[in-house]
Amino acid sequence: MSMKGLLLGVLAAASLAGCGKDQEAPEAQIGSAPASPPPATAPVPDTQPAPTPAETPAEPAAALPPESAAVTFAQAGLPDSLIKDGCYSCHDVNGARIGPPLRAVAGLYRTDPQAVDKLTQKIIHGGGGVWGPTPMIAHPQLDEAEARAMVEAILKLN
Repeated sequence: MSMKGLLLGVLAAASLAGCGKDQEAPEAQIGSAPASPPPATAPVPDTQPAPTPAETPAEPAAALPPESAAVTFAQAGLPDSLIKDGCYSCHDVNGARIGPPLRAVAGLYRTDPQAVDKLTQKIIHGGGGVWGPTPMIAHPQLDEAEARAMVEAILKLN
C-alpha cells in the first residue's frame, strides 16, 4: 500500500475514534488487520461516602439570620419585621456592626419629637452622616407604615 493510502487510512480511523464511534474502519482503508476490541473496563466505584446532613452546604448566609440575632431581637421586644427585612445584617441591638446599635439609635432620638418621621424616611430612602461615613441603604420595598412601626419599636428600647 502506498504511503498516501496508509496516511488516509490512519486519518479515517482517527476521525472515527475522535467522534466517539467505536466502529472499526474497513480493512481496505487502513491496510492492516482489524484491531482487537479494547479491553472492557469495570466502572470505578465511588469511594466517597454520601455527605451527611451536617456536611451538606447550608442555605446562603443572607437567607436566615444567625440564631443569636433572632434571639437578641426577640428578647429586646422588637418585631419580627426587623429580622424578616434583614435589619440584623447591619444593626445589632447592643453592639456596633456596619450600622449603629439599635439601643444607641433609641438613645439619640428618643427625645426628638420629629424622630419617627425622620427615621421612617431614612429607612425608606436611605441616608447618612449621623453615625459615620457608611450610609444607610434605602429600603424602598417597605411602605411607610412598616417603616414607622419599626422606628416606634426601636425608640422604645431602653
